[in-house]
Amino acid sequence: MKFFNIIIILLLSTFLEAQVSPPGLGDTNSASWYAMGLRQDLNEDKTFESMTYIGVGLKSDEDNYNLISKPAIVVLNQEFYNELDKNWKVSYAISYRKQMDYSMDVVNMSENIATQQELRLYARMAYSTKIGKVKLTQTARQEVRKFMDQDWKNTDEPLQLRSRLKSQASISLDENDKHSLTAGAEVLFSTSKDNITKEWSDFKYQEARFTMFYTYRPQETPIAISVGYMNNLIEKNSTHSAHYASVDITWENPFHIF
Repeated sequence: MKFFNIIIILLLSTFLEAQVSPPGLGDTNSASWYAMGLRQDLNEDKTFESMTYIGVGLKSDEDNYNLISKPAIVVLNQEFYNELDKNWKVSYAISYRKQMDYSMDVVNMSENIATQQELRLYARMAYSTKIGKVKLTQTARQEVRKFMDQDWKNTDEPLQLRSRLKSQASISLDENDKHSLTAGAEVLFSTSKDNITKEWSDFKYQEARFTMFYTYRPQETPIAISVGYMNNLIEKNSTHSAHYASVDITWENPFHIF
């Protein structure tokens, strides 16, 4: 736990992202997400860019809403964006995630912790347009997820294909884009491969995520700071609602390439 406390202090005290949405943490009541990122333009026209971030998530216990109760996930993500024209943008990414799952040992009345590791590849295509001051973005994202236990062995469902569809609206609150608001709604569908039968499950709806972010960009600084909220609706026997708080800090163009 000490390691995660140190990470959080560094994230909150180093003004480095903006709008790195929280990852889903499953059947929890509440959670918190802290990320810092580095965004870099890779060509003179600013049509090709890199975004790297590290994030830490904490979550509550089953019987409370303490969103910093225990460590939940560590994420390292690298994504490249290519702006095709003023409306279309594509991106490609690779991600490593280490997630902790907690269960109660009824016999010993103690909590068991299982670690799951994930390697993720994904690609996304986004279309953006403006209506007045409001920027509307529609995004389709396809993911390939490989799951392993703490010993790098296959889990019960080691491979998953997941599709995500997202609608997002953003608006600048001033002429200099110093303050802005962004709202998004996303639905997720997936199919998983069974490690024993080697059969794929039905491709179906799994969850929905609704986000609201406020972003602040101090004048004459390369920093973007976002705070936000996410509501995660998980489809199981009945729909479960989880609440997330988020803090993201991004350092933009730290290397003056051009």
